[in-house]
Amino acid sequence: MSPESIHPSNPGSVAEDYSRSYYNDAHLGGYGQYDWESEEWRDFFVHVADRIIGLVEPKSVFDVGCAKGLLVQALMLRGVDARGRDISDFAIESAHEDVKSRLELGSATEPIDGTYDLVTCVEVLEHMSPLEAQKAIDNMCAASNRILFSSTPSDFEEPTHVNVHPTSRWAAWFAERGFYRRTDVDLTFLTEWAILFERDSDCTTRDVVERYESHLGPMWQELLDKRAALLEAHRQISALGDGPRNVDATDRSILDRHAALVARDNVIGLEAQVSRLQADLRSLRAKLRRTRERLSVAEQDLDAMRRSRSWKVGRALTAPLRKLRS
Repeated sequence: MSPESIHPSNPGSVAEDYSRSYYNDAHLGGYGQYDWESEEWRDFFVHVADRIIGLVEPKSVFDVGCAKGLLVQALMLRGVDARGRDISDFAIESAHEDVKSRLELGSATEPIDGTYDLVTCVEVLEHMSPLEAQKAIDNMCAASNRILFSSTPSDFEEPTHVNVHPTSRWAAWFAERGFYRRTDVDLTFLTEWAILFERDSDCTTRDVVERYESHLGPMWQELLDKRAALLEAHRQISALGDGPRNVDATDRSILDRHAALVARDNVIGLEAQVSRLQADLRSLRAKLRRTRERLSVAEQDLDAMRRSRSWKVGRALTAPLRKLRS
């Protein structure tokens, strides 16, 4: 039995899944054509490159799953010796000429030649089979002591996302290899779930626990404070529902503010209604003016007709008939 046959129902995506249609504007959420000429994408990756340099000051970077090499090119622009690899021959061939020579065609399951100050892997492993993803983690950990990693924990709609996991599970797999989250680093400039993993040979179990606890403690306290505030708000709402007989100074203040808001909304509604009525009045006045103008013209025509010779002759001829009717 081959290793690949262990997960026959969990195949990974292949190069043909990342052809021209994968990189079109519609597939990428309407953010424009995915290439260096796109100002929006270029600005995004230059910003990411600046933040990465500000965090870890890498001299060399290898980008796993580099696509068209936009991050590689942004890092190069800032003087970093950056390279990348991607499984898509279309992506590599479509890369900008300034960066194409630094990109190689291949899978993340293949070893990375040499070592780097930083390996980046942004939204890649969720596209691979479970076995392939573990091989990719091994290769990244062998090539650097520092890995910037991101993999969506919740996007199951993308057809090529065949290996989506919670961020905690990826962190556990990296921890098996001696890599732990930098809890003092905020990578939300890239994605909300991005992590910077580091391997530190001098890091003891105590150090790891202290780092995670220093991150967990404030978050837990914030959660408790918000729960307490939510409970207090619930109590105040319940008190308001009991009616005015149990209203204290605080509740009265809340009621007054609510009444002021309701009054303001009523005034705004009345002002809007007045505006509509004024517009209707102007429209009716305009119609009345046009009707009067038409009536004036009709009266002038009638007066002219009454002064005409034909009118007088007609009146004379019909005089006997009018006498008979009377």
